[in-house]
Amino acid sequence: MAFFCGARVRYRELTSCAARIVGKNNKAIITVDQRASPERQRFSIAHELGHWVQDRGQVAVSCRSSDLTPSRLRDFQNDREAAANRFAVELLMPAYLFSEVARNKPVTIETALTLATQFRVSLTAAAIRLVELGSYPALVVCSNKDGYRWSWRHPEIPRSMRVNRSVSRHSVAHSLHLDSVFEAPGPTVVDADDWVNHANVENYVVTEDSVRIGRDSVLTLVWWHDETALSEGRS
Repeated sequence: MAFFCGARVRYRELTSCAARIVGKNNKAIITVDQRASPERQRFSIAHELGHWVQDRGQVAVSCRSSDLTPSRLRDFQNDREAAANRFAVELLMPAYLFSEVARNKPVTIETALTLATQFRVSLTAAAIRLVELGSYPALVVCSNKDGYRWSWRHPEIPRSMRVNRSVSRHSVAHSLHLDSVFEAPGPTVVDADDWVNHANVENYVVTEDSVRIGRDSVLTLVWWHDETALSEGRS
């Protein structure tokens, strides 16, 4: 696909960036870090193609790993890196395909892993897309020992529901941060106020599914089985 767009892909050991693109007129060269995982390499290529589509004709961009994170997805109308990330997401996990495959699937790490394998993307990318396009209201939250890093929510979850900035000591995620040999138990019912803050939150429970990613981060899917809490959160 890159070749069809006039871009050649090269694999090199990069130290100052995760990927880069240099192009002029109708030709470009995309270089990606050969040490990255195949999933990260695919996302990096798609990200650089996003830059090429936006600025075709003349472009020279080096993208750091931080430019390829979920925090650089939201403001894609005003942020070039966010726009390139959104392009990559739509290219690798097209909404019309992903939503069909994810239809009525439980919002769990197991489901996200299955989708990650099908679409050849990272677990994190698949989890975000599952929350974004899946059939059920859910959140995906990334945390470390210091607390909240970022989150993504299903469209049905109101903005009035605030994700907690500290990791509850009653959550599975906290146990994963605290004990390096602790084995995640899989989907676990926990109090909703372990993860969010909104009206009457203490009256509801959610299903948490957490797993370690990288060296010091935990990825958590928070799934509402009872959507009554969401209707109250909107009021």
